[in-house]
Amino acid sequence: MLSKNLWFVKTLVCLLLSVPLYADVTITQLANEGVMIDDGETRVMIDGMVVEPYSVYGGLPPEAIPLFQRAEGPFSGIDLVLASHRHHDHNQPRFACQFMQGSSATRFYSSSQVIGLMREKCRDFVTTSPRVRKIDPQYGSPSTIEESGAKVTVFPLSHGKRKYARIQNYGHLVELGGVTLLHIGDAAMDATDFGRAGLDEVKIDVAFIPFWYFQPGPGAAVISQFLDAPLKIAVHIPPGEMEEVKAHINENYPRVMILENTLKEVRFSAAAQSPR
Repeated sequence: MLSKNLWFVKTLVCLLLSVPLYADVTITQLANEGVMIDDGETRVMIDGMVVEPYSVYGGLPPEAIPLFQRAEGPFSGIDLVLASHRHHDHNQPRFACQFMQGSSATRFYSSSQVIGLMREKCRDFVTTSPRVRKIDPQYGSPSTIEESGAKVTVFPLSHGKRKYARIQNYGHLVELGGVTLLHIGDAAMDATDFGRAGLDEVKIDVAFIPFWYFQPGPGAAVISQFLDAPLKIAVHIPPGEMEEVKAHINENYPRVMILENTLKEVRFSAAAQSPR
């Protein structure tokens, strides 16, 4: 009897190990391209340290600002913060300093340009804290971050030409809760550059895509080749253009999701490969 029970236990363990374990991932829309990704154990925020409106782009609603400042509510327990590039509609240095100093455990990774602007606002903290870390990924040599159960691959994606050519813009491939999510910052709509980053070889479940990729032009081809995830979320929509953009996307890309309001959530099930 003992040997049969032992055989049963061994068989059950083998079956469990052979079946991938999936967790639902909750995605929360923040300002512009800001998103929060949470599998119930680990929380990752990308381009989320934006509080004030900037140019035509939005910020946090007034009632959410005190929660951000105190790292409470939807901003509590964040393990990892990432910023794609230095522009203020993606990372606001004063508020980034405020958040990082108010949160005791969050780790922040970004480019020398982003961290350099933060240093102007909180020099002592940035230069002494081990929780603020500069990374320098290159084409063919990405940076890998493993924190609290999340794995993030960071790689360069061009911001564009002329005045944008010197902007360090990073893409982030986040693996969390059995789900692979891609955030591209303000990547130029350049198929060659996406191929150079190796994204033609990556299978993704969720893609955060700037809304202009869905407008007439080269974006459609880039989406088809590199960003064709089961869940595509249009992001970075100016509040004043929301209705116009929403109408265009609903007509031409009806399966693309728009999280219209800040702090709006959607849950993605890896097992079902669909939003819930």
